[in-house]
Amino acid sequence: MTNQINKTKAIFAVFIMIILMIATRGHANWLSSLVHLPDFTIPALFIAGIYLRKFWVAFVIIISAVAIDNYAIVHEGISANCITPAYSVLPFTYYGIFWVGKYISSLKIDTSIVKNALVVIAAVSAQWLIATASYYFFTATYAKTGWANFPAYAQQWSLVEIPPVLYWMVAISIIFTLNHRYSFASFFSTQKN
Repeated sequence: MTNQINKTKAIFAVFIMIILMIATRGHANWLSSLVHLPDFTIPALFIAGIYLRKFWVAFVIIISAVAIDNYAIVHEGISANCITPAYSVLPFTYYGIFWVGKYISSLKIDTSIVKNALVVIAAVSAQWLIATASYYFFTATYAKTGWANFPAYAQQWSLVEIPPVLYWMVAISIIFTLNHRYSFASFFSTQKN
């Protein structure tokens, strides 16, 4: 019975994370018209890796991210500019974030905050660099100049795309720390096993 309760809680947590992904994935939706929040996909994968730790959870989150993008392109007319052969690398980088999350002990702010912060920053930066380099490889700029312009390209876009993910992680760490102290969502109030 306890296993079924934990599975139900995990399904509910995944449902909430997917709702946040839909609301923040960066496409035109009802929430974007009110306030533009950064994409929640990477924080969802960290949470899944740290607390839920099941392959099916990562799979559902990654498939949901791809489905959200597909829906936005096909049904909402969002530009398919980023859909190149490089897009096939993105799910693998997402899965890497999930595995890095399994390494982190918890998202609460405690004695391991420096280690966790460095791991999160390194993982987010590496995921972004791999995804961006693969995208750049399939652009017209690469065809003309090769890798010569990539450092400038990476510098320009890293300052725009990496900090929002880190902002989410700071907010989530604060929430998980408060949850650890006040236990308003007991499923996430303890460290992983």
